[in-house]
Amino acid sequence: MVNLLKWFLDWVILTFSIAVASYFLPFIYISGNTTWDKFKIAFLAGLLLGLFNLLVKPIVKILSLPINILTLGLFNIIINAGMLWIVDSIIKGLEIEGFWGYVWSSIVISIISIVVSKFIFFREKKD
Repeated sequence: MVNLLKWFLDWVILTFSIAVASYFLPFIYISGNTTWDKFKIAFLAGLLLGLFNLLVKPIVKILSLPINILTLGLFNIIINAGMLWIVDSIIKGLEIEGFWGYVWSSIVISIISIVVSKFIFFREKKD
């Protein structure tokens, strides 16, 4: 039950991170006529990105371990950009422009997710 709650919380954090990144970055765009439509697309993108991070990303990280060691872990940014590219290609309302758009979007989404999750889980452990 606790893992399910943590996974749901991660999903909400990813949704928030994608929405904030689309608001601040010029190369990521969520289409929709209303705020509710944009929220639904961000929520679906967060779900899909969370699933890919849970199921596909560990396999890709193991397969890319040699290049990850050579780049001192910087290849993880490319892996995150690839996961974002897959989500972008599946979801029609999410649009990211160019390779560097994927890279910078993945960096910003990761930073926002880390900061928000550290804040939430710090509060949770403190109480």
